[in-house]
Amino acid sequence: MRHAALPAALCALLGGCSTLRTSVEYNPKADFSSYKTYAWSSVAPGPEEAQAIRNPAFYAMVRTAVDRELAARGLTPDTSGRPDLFVIAHGMAQNRIEVTSYGYAYAPVYYGPYGPVMVGPAGVAVRQYRDGTLLLDLVDAKTNQLVWRGTASDTVSSTSEVQGVVNNAVRTILAEYPPKKASS
Repeated sequence: MRHAALPAALCALLGGCSTLRTSVEYNPKADFSSYKTYAWSSVAPGPEEAQAIRNPAFYAMVRTAVDRELAARGLTPDTSGRPDLFVIAHGMAQNRIEVTSYGYAYAPVYYGPYGPVMVGPAGVAVRQYRDGTLLLDLVDAKTNQLVWRGTASDTVSSTSEVQGVVNNAVRTILAEYPPKKASS
């Protein structure tokens, strides 16, 4: 089902595949092998979050992608009420305008008293877009301490690829979960 707010959801968080930037941070002291189950945090995204992450349809896309990727890594949704990890998704977005002046134009030439003069403005390109960021936090349920954070940032270029962009972002950041032990 397509919602009218869905294109805005994409614009607020992610877009286009070519500019995806990811990073991962984690607590090196955490025992990631002990985490077997997870539950989504019951705290709903607040008004400080990007509009997209508050959109139920977009949030459901993120959750579905995260659930699929966590399952591929051996984690299962908690059914006991005592998960090992809580999963929290955050979203941020910022509107941007890019103005590029080429400093030249091909326009008619007027021959004045001091020589040729170009008539017309210099070439200018204006592009409006949104930079969006999706953060996935994994919190140790026993200690309530953040143990892993994955971040994906992208620039919006099209609203036609919402599901694919979300899947790619989540797959890319969770590719680094669990973190590999540093070799000594």
